[in-house]
Amino acid sequence: MQKIALTLIVLVLLISCKKEEAPKDYAELSGKITNPQDSVIKISSRSFNKNIKVNEDGTYSDTLKVSDEFYMLLHGNARTIVNIENGHDLDFNFDADDLLNTAEFSGVGSGTNNYMTAKMKLEEEYKLGNPGGFFELEKSDFEKKVSDVTVKTEALLKNAQDLDSTFIAKEIEGNNRFIEFLNTNYDAQHAILAPIATGKPSPTFNYPDTKGKLISLEDFKGKYVYVDVWATWCGPCIQEIPSLKKLHKEYEDKNLAIVSMSIDKMKDKEKWEKMVADKNLTGNQIMVDKEWESDFVRGYGITAIPRFILIGPDGNIINNNAPRPSDPALRKLFSELKI
Repeated sequence: MQKIALTLIVLVLLISCKKEEAPKDYAELSGKITNPQDSVIKISSRSFNKNIKVNEDGTYSDTLKVSDEFYMLLHGNARTIVNIENGHDLDFNFDADDLLNTAEFSGVGSGTNNYMTAKMKLEEEYKLGNPGGFFELEKSDFEKKVSDVTVKTEALLKNAQDLDSTFIAKEIEGNNRFIEFLNTNYDAQHAILAPIATGKPSPTFNYPDTKGKLISLEDFKGKYVYVDVWATWCGPCIQEIPSLKKLHKEYEDKNLAIVSMSIDKMKDKEKWEKMVADKNLTGNQIMVDKEWESDFVRGYGITAIPRFILIGPDGNIINNNAPRPSDPALRKLFSELKI
């Protein structure tokens, strides 16, 4: 009995004297990529940028000392948002050809990331990034879609594992605000968007190019038409130019016409012409007559740019708010349409 008591005392002393390990002030990120598309993974936020080497077999591993909570992860055409915090030890495996549907997180910090992946799948399923798709619907269909989204977002949060209470509270607040936004704005937005819903005849255009030749929607009858509404003063528009030029080169022999429609002021016409020449802009470059008040712009209810629109060979609308040239979803859409 005395020996047992002595052993317990020694164990207590050892435990009490053991130096407590300090929490890691960095994160660890590793995993394996199937069908790798690049030699690096890029992790970035507004204040952070780091490239992680991807080995020939698709494996990668590195440490990151971070200050934010959420980061953009890029690998080739694959991209997603990840939650990385100091102390995390994340293992992230995915197929670069279909990141969203193959993403697998494990390890410390995986709970939030698995939840976010599931929510991004839900967002893609219901096109939550484009509320216009809700507002185009008739009232009964709109109410059903909103109800379905509400039920599924609540279930997703309820069944998630290892989420921080603050994160849960923010998610509940954000979900509620989104549903409130949809319900509050339905009537006004439906009046604007119902006329330009998928399948409806597109508003037309007939505007001059840099040489003064009028280019109209009718000129492209029988082709798909991808319209880029932009301006020389628009930073995000300029950022899309390399991707747009690449898209044009890739599809120049396909049944697709690309039309870049400037909404610059008439007094800036020479500035527009100069940019078209200096940047060697491809496709059909045209300029509207009355900026935001031009018929085509008003017809689509455009209040922010860049705005991309896809019109079918029959002149009917396919997508009044199509993916940007830099978004892999655009090529997926083209593939589905067999362009």
